[in-house]
Amino acid sequence: MVFPIIAAAISAVASAVSSIGPAVAGFCTNVLPKIVPVIEKGMEILRVVSNVASMVCQVFGIFNKDETAENLGDRALQAAEKGITPDKYDDFDDYLDKLRSFNINPEQSEKIPPEQKIMAGLALAGKGLDEKLNAPEGTTGNLWALVGGKPEYFTADKITSLLKSGQDIMSVVDYFEGKLGAGEALEVEDKLMALDKSITPEKTNKAILDDLYAAASAVRGQVE
Repeated sequence: MVFPIIAAAISAVASAVSSIGPAVAGFCTNVLPKIVPVIEKGMEILRVVSNVASMVCQVFGIFNKDETAENLGDRALQAAEKGITPDKYDDFDDYLDKLRSFNINPEQSEKIPPEQKIMAGLALAGKGLDEKLNAPEGTTGNLWALVGGKPEYFTADKITSLLKSGQDIMSVVDYFEGKLGAGEALEVEDKLMALDKSITPEKTNKAILDDLYAAASAVRGQVE
């Protein structure tokens, strides 16, 4: 059951993120509905997701070292009110540079709920990664919902390694959400186990598989 106050907050988040324009339409359509359970869990988990996304984007050179999804999201929302949106720029990096030089209003920043800033920043993070990795629009942002489901498993290092591995991101997302057939699920599972083994070679295959199943169970419980 979604309480009225939470439903109102979710509606406000969707409206705020949509104001950034068509460049984040894929995020609004494909990812935002999946992150509703994360918003319902509260700001602590949402900030964990924000931190993971920020660190991953810093590794890939999309965010600068001192930038976070929350503060860039704040800038994006305020800039959108002035007509500054990603679709006005041929290069997404040029848009981010414009955000960095944009003079935000501190008083307005205080009025914007943190969940709106974070979700706007997560949309930018997904957009930046999609472009960096030549992925279809609205693809990599799905990873933020996985983080919200099991943050102990989906760390910044894990997400970074996954993105660098060249695996098909949507197949991985579909695996954790329980949307794959048996044969395809086993194929993705083998790749994920190999990735985990390369990150933590000291872990046994059983321990890796147990952690993998626990993460999948948590994510599926979140989307059901």
